[in-house]
Amino acid sequence: MSGRARHAKAVLIAVIGLHLVAETALTPFLPQLFERLYGIEDHGATGLYLWVCRIVGLAMLPLWGLAARRWPLHRLVLGGLCGTAVLDLLLGLAPSYAAYTAVSTAVVATNSALLLAYPAFIAQYDGGGDGVEDTAGGDGERSRLAGICSIVVVFHLSAVAATVVGAGVLALPDPRWGISSFALLDVVLAVLVHRVMCRRAPAAADVAVPAAADTPTAQAAAQTQPQPQPKRPRRGRFALLAQVALIGLAFDFSVSVARPFFTEFAADLGGGATTSAVLFFLPSVAALAVLPAVRRCHALLGDRLLPLSMAVGAAGLLWQALADSLPALVGGRLLFGVCLGLGQVAVELRMFRATGTAGPEYTAVETARSAGLLAAPLVATAAVSADLALPLAVAAAVQVLGTLLALRRARPAVPVPAPAPAVPAPRPEPAPSSSPVPALAHAKENDR
Repeated sequence: MSGRARHAKAVLIAVIGLHLVAETALTPFLPQLFERLYGIEDHGATGLYLWVCRIVGLAMLPLWGLAARRWPLHRLVLGGLCGTAVLDLLLGLAPSYAAYTAVSTAVVATNSALLLAYPAFIAQYDGGGDGVEDTAGGDGERSRLAGICSIVVVFHLSAVAATVVGAGVLALPDPRWGISSFALLDVVLAVLVHRVMCRRAPAAADVAVPAAADTPTAQAAAQTQPQPQPKRPRRGRFALLAQVALIGLAFDFSVSVARPFFTEFAADLGGGATTSAVLFFLPSVAALAVLPAVRRCHALLGDRLLPLSMAVGAAGLLWQALADSLPALVGGRLLFGVCLGLGQVAVELRMFRATGTAGPEYTAVETARSAGLLAAPLVATAAVSADLALPLAVAAAVQVLGTLLALRRARPAVPVPAPAPAVPAPRPEPAPSSSPVPALAHAKENDR
């Protein structure tokens, strides 16, 4: 791997990490933040804020996906970072809850562009192809597993860092300074993206055509024996995408619904501010501990890893909901962390196997997952009004539903074989052509 490719991966990882930290740093502390800044103690304010932000994120995700079909991903990521830097600076100056919510929605709109770094990073492990529907255990899936594991490591490290950053921002004499300081990270990453990726793009474009397609034999084969592409039934394709979207939605919802009010739940059991923060990121620590074993688990269990890990996650969430002391809560958090470590890898692997990393299918599935998350803050707000432990119980129930979905193997997406082409009679190999146009056209057809 070239030095530029390694630098590009490092920059993409940093962009993904920043997106995760910026998105989650203040989430567990929003009730306390709104109370300190604006004197708002109503839990409904937190639920409304999260709901509005997710609506905007849902609306922007397909728009960024459409933009990615016209402009290079690195330029969109650069534009998102520049816009987010300006808005983060303004966010700390918001004079009221309404203004804070309005600026936050604009931050979400620009920050959504950073999600494009995710498929761009996984695509590098696919060798640049879309990799749609690799078979379980194939070479493409094994290489993609390495990329997903890297992303999951960054995800959980970011979760720990985000919790520490959020607690640090809340501990400042004036949290506004901490909120605006995110703009500095945006600027640093924007400079790195410009230097490493924007300057690298022209060189990458020069190697778009495989070398094998430039040979005279390949040109002749492209002219005389075009290979028909297998077609997949639309109904079966939709069923597969719907299944992976629902599985991802169940997983994301169960993680998200208990987050906004967990620190209050932990404090109600006797934990202080520091203890509550540690308990909040404890599952991410447990996930990082089990990630080194994920490849072996995947090799042993294959597709069974997904339902098994989600069932373990449901048990961990239910354990937390029933906890009546801090030690019991610690046990439930650790068990749930095992689900985060193994389950998230399995969920993302199933999704990329179905959607690949190119084309609109990835964006469509991500949009569906985001749409379902709109209900998470509303459900959490309604549940916490009855009992602080109820969001955890709801999360456990949804995780069970996800387990049932994961147990059902989707089969309709098997390709329908195209009719075999007629084999022409042997003929002398044509003289080498000086024009590469036929080979280029054939290569482009295969890339579609």
